[in-house]
Amino acid sequence: MPALPIHDMGPCEIIYGYGESDSIALGPFLGATVLKGETGVEDIQEERYGEAAVDAIMTGTVVTMEMTMTRSTWEQLAEALNTTYEGDVLYLRNQLGCEMYDSARALLIQPICDGVPSDDPRTWVLLYKAFIVPGFELTWDRSTQRVFPLQVKVLMSQESGESGKFGQLGVEEESGVPGAV
Repeated sequence: MPALPIHDMGPCEIIYGYGESDSIALGPFLGATVLKGETGVEDIQEERYGEAAVDAIMTGTVVTMEMTMTRSTWEQLAEALNTTYEGDVLYLRNQLGCEMYDSARALLIQPICDGVPSDDPRTWVLLYKAFIVPGFELTWDRSTQRVFPLQVKVLMSQESGESGKFGQLGVEEESGVPGAV
């Protein structure tokens, strides 16, 4: 049986802003980077059948991603935390009341083999509209590595040709992302 084109296991590199002139490779990562989609379902019921469903309706799919950055540069952390840095200072700030769609960027996941990201677009995963939700959890003790666990909110694209889609497993030569492949 053939393996999945996106590979069965292994680490990855993430390009945030894929296809844009200011895209940035995020990382390195510690632990699993997890892309997850869950579809909600609501039961249709009739009184005479009690709690048993007589039908069900899908109510939408929510896609999220989790990644834990470690040993990153100020530039990478400033992008991931949606903030700024000057010299040796990264500014942590309150973020509130801003809509995410217009600031969301394409995010590309490339599997890594022998320390090198794959150059085969069939192995890539492309998310059209991803927004990294700022957050951090720093620990000081004698045996815990400091990391930045981040959540990514994946929004459904509203762009022409992609409307109603989150992204794709495998990227064709013409990915639809400006400046890409």
